[in-house]
Amino acid sequence: MMIRIFYGALCALLTSLLFSSSLYAQAFDQQYQAWKSQQQAHDARLQSSHSNYYLAKPSLQANTGPKVNINTATAKDLQQLHGVGEKKALSIVEYRQQYGRFNSVDDLQKVKGIGPKFIEKNRNRLAI
Repeated sequence: MMIRIFYGALCALLTSLLFSSSLYAQAFDQQYQAWKSQQQAHDARLQSSHSNYYLAKPSLQANTGPKVNINTATAKDLQQLHGVGEKKALSIVEYRQQYGRFNSVDDLQKVKGIGPKFIEKNRNRLAI
């Protein structure tokens, strides 16, 4: 008799556990579907507003803007370039005043603190 009662209680417990875990799984699935539809709607809004909306494509948006002539630009103009702060802009202007005009964009590497990576990041914005 005790075994039957214990067995019955155990079956009832297992049934309720299975039922509650099934309900939890259904609730989780519903929350996931709601989140997924919100994300898709957000992506659609972003895509319709700009063709290059993914953050993983920074090179499509980077370095856009007016050209900067490195032979005539002021320190303020040079600060528009990627990676140029006040000190680097002033050192470019000082180098230009001391040694004269740059013959090519690659001549910027003669300025202390400017290397090939800087040139490549800004090449489409630099002019002679």
